[in-house]
Amino acid sequence: MKKRRSPKWFLVTALVLVPLSSFADKPLDLMEVYQLALDNDAEFAAAKAALKAGEELDDQGRSQLLPQISASASTQKTKTHLLDANDLASTNRTTSGNSHGWSAQLQQPLFDLSKWFNYTRSKVLTEQARHQFQLELQKLILRVAEAYFDVLRAQDTLATAKAKEAAFKRQYDQAEQRFEVGLVAKTDVLEAKASYDTARVDRIVAENDVDVSLEKLRTITGEYVPSIGKLDKQMPVKTPIPNRRKDWVDNAMTQNLDIKVARDSVRAAEELLRQNKSGHAPTVNAVAQYEHTAGASSTSSIDDFSGKSDRTVYKLQVDLPIFSGGLTSSQVRESTHKLTQAQKQEEFAQRNAFQNTRNLFSTIVADVQKVDARWQSTISSMSALEATESGYEVGTRNIIDVLQAQQVLYNSQRDYLNARYDYIINSLRLRRAAGTLDERDLKTLNNWVTKKQDTELLPPLNYQ
Repeated sequence: MKKRRSPKWFLVTALVLVPLSSFADKPLDLMEVYQLALDNDAEFAAAKAALKAGEELDDQGRSQLLPQISASASTQKTKTHLLDANDLASTNRTTSGNSHGWSAQLQQPLFDLSKWFNYTRSKVLTEQARHQFQLELQKLILRVAEAYFDVLRAQDTLATAKAKEAAFKRQYDQAEQRFEVGLVAKTDVLEAKASYDTARVDRIVAENDVDVSLEKLRTITGEYVPSIGKLDKQMPVKTPIPNRRKDWVDNAMTQNLDIKVARDSVRAAEELLRQNKSGHAPTVNAVAQYEHTAGASSTSSIDDFSGKSDRTVYKLQVDLPIFSGGLTSSQVRESTHKLTQAQKQEEFAQRNAFQNTRNLFSTIVADVQKVDARWQSTISSMSALEATESGYEVGTRNIIDVLQAQQVLYNSQRDYLNARYDYIINSLRLRRAAGTLDERDLKTLNNWVTKKQDTELLPPLNYQ
């Protein structure tokens, strides 16, 4: 009879590594992947372009309040046939000539509420563009972290699936050997084979999940990343700091970027309403204009004439709109409705941030407890497997009991690792909801990422 293996052997088997490509000697850590995303992510590149476009709005609004200078020039040739009013049959007289000229005008708005409110609105829109860019940066940080740890999650699941397949294959081989010498029934062989076949399916699914997660990472980084650093399983799992849900909610109400963007929309809508209402107000402009003309003409019967003229005009121009077909009133009503829309969107953003922050804080507190419970479950599963194997050796347990105990152990290991990744992602989501997520959070996580490819899936058994 073969020597019975302890459940610790099954745990060691679970420490196998996921095969990597020829680039496995150069894995990328979290910050390196993030840098690739900063350089190559198409969604973030679009956000940078939107920011640059938004920053131009401030200059465009200001330009309407500054002096406007224009110049024009023209040249023309004319030829006129003159008829004697008393004798239509008389000889026609012809007048022809060339003339040209140019003019320059300077106009300075002195009072124009519409342009002023357009300028204040453009400043708000520029600020909104900056807040939107910060929001897109936070989204990128979260997308990178989710994609990165999804790869690690898939790789750990594959490692567990391979270990489970190897263990069930060995159990199947042992069952066949025992059946051949008459120690077990044919049923044990069939049960072991069924478990082995199921484990093979799980391994195939896990391999596909690794490929899918790597492709998701490629979408963000713009290039294939065949190998990434592993997470040190000794990374501490702690409750959020500060450890009061109210503090996180208060931060969200003042710093959440979704709320800031929505609040900017309200301010911009208010300025647009003022701008449209000012369409009823008069405008005052100071105008200075200089004109120069020169021309010559000749006729068949009179002497030639040529001359030049210069003209300078200074004026104060007042325009008062009286009726524009109802356009101004309609625009005021439209902007009033848009202001209401923006206010409701801000209210929704506040409620959403409030709910997400409270839920995520509670979820993380539960995650901390869940990680500890999953770890204790793994230890208990190991003990249960050892007891089941001992019972199988003395005939008080059957092979189904052993296979089930093994299945529970591997499931406990998988659930423990998933709980850790859930904790990491939910912690980042909480900071995103509170408006405090930035690159420093990735750097802190990156301190627990190692490029060693022999990292164990589970920490030592005395892990607390």
